[in-house]
Amino acid sequence: MDDLSERLSSMMRNFDEETKDRFCHSIILASQTGRYESCWCHSGKIYKDCHLERHKHRKISEGEQRKQLSKIFDRKKYCSASFDSTNCKLPIKGAHTVQRGRVLSSMAKDGHVGTFYRNLNGFEQLKDIKTGIKKEASIFYGFCEYHDTELFKYIELNEFTATPENCWASSYRAVCHEYYQKNAAKEAIVWQLENLDKGYGLSEQLIIQERLLLAKRDIFKGFEDISSIKNKYEQARINGNHNLLSSYLIMLDKPLCLSVSASMSPYYNVSGAKIQNLGDPMYLFQHFALSTVTVNGCAAYVVSYLKEHDVIEKYLEDVFEKGFDFVKSWLTKCIFAYAENVFFNLDWWSNLVGDKKAAIYNLAISENYTVHFEIDDLVSSEIPGSIVSIQSI
Repeated sequence: MDDLSERLSSMMRNFDEETKDRFCHSIILASQTGRYESCWCHSGKIYKDCHLERHKHRKISEGEQRKQLSKIFDRKKYCSASFDSTNCKLPIKGAHTVQRGRVLSSMAKDGHVGTFYRNLNGFEQLKDIKTGIKKEASIFYGFCEYHDTELFKYIELNEFTATPENCWASSYRAVCHEYYQKNAAKEAIVWQLENLDKGYGLSEQLIIQERLLLAKRDIFKGFEDISSIKNKYEQARINGNHNLLSSYLIMLDKPLCLSVSASMSPYYNVSGAKIQNLGDPMYLFQHFALSTVTVNGCAAYVVSYLKEHDVIEKYLEDVFEKGFDFVKSWLTKCIFAYAENVFFNLDWWSNLVGDKKAAIYNLAISENYTVHFEIDDLVSSEIPGSIVSIQSI
């Protein structure tokens, strides 16, 4: 029995009576689907052309899945700056979401930094964390040559200063990366729905399809949310009104060893009260963007959000009123808990004790968006330096 079959069998063995009855009813209904009726999986295809013979197909191996999903993400090449498409100039570049010159290079060891690569069941082996900053680390194919240069030139070529324009540029990259990833994920989940249950029996197919349909719902909803945020960022640029955003600059007194470029949407505040995902399907989730810069050679982080996002405003006010030590714990734990686009100094990682490595690794592979987690010093106790200021912009 392969790993997936074993996991599915274990799930079915642990069903309570109510779930077991409902699942048996679903199997009966699916098995009664007529050859020329709509398929039970809601694909829109007729049963004959969809699931009728799928159990006879060869199973897709994990290696094949990884290869196909990587192909889907890697072939997505377009300029995210669609608001200014008339100025787009090919080629589409392998653009850095995290500054290469001032950020990644400052953390690099022999041209490499560390990161965790997610696969289908979590992350790769910890020994595979090393990545090159020139052609791999933080690269995505989401900007053309013109916009990758034009939109970010002031923060790339100059020492970062805390202006609304610079905060917009730093956080817009994070938003566009999130948009790009979710756009590719839409295509990836459709492929998974059409292929991952090949070679499995009807009961296993039902479970696989149900889990993937839930994932599809969340991915498409997430894309809708980030698309709305991206559009408003772009309106700020078009209108020259970067003050549509609120930003904070968090400055430390030591050089960087941890960087991130991500858009985050917390479900809970720091006290554990739910603030989003309250049951309204039309609600657009509010995000804050977190990006990394350096100021006078020291670590600094930009936190930005749309001023109209009152949930995020209150969330961040609660965080910042608790003092610098708490903010550092919140910041560094959120980076691993909420983001995948994270990079760290290899010497920093290698110097961590085994238990600490395991705890940070487990935090990173956990699904943390929909659960509350305590803010503690798991990561911050290992990050050199202290916060010296938090500037509101």
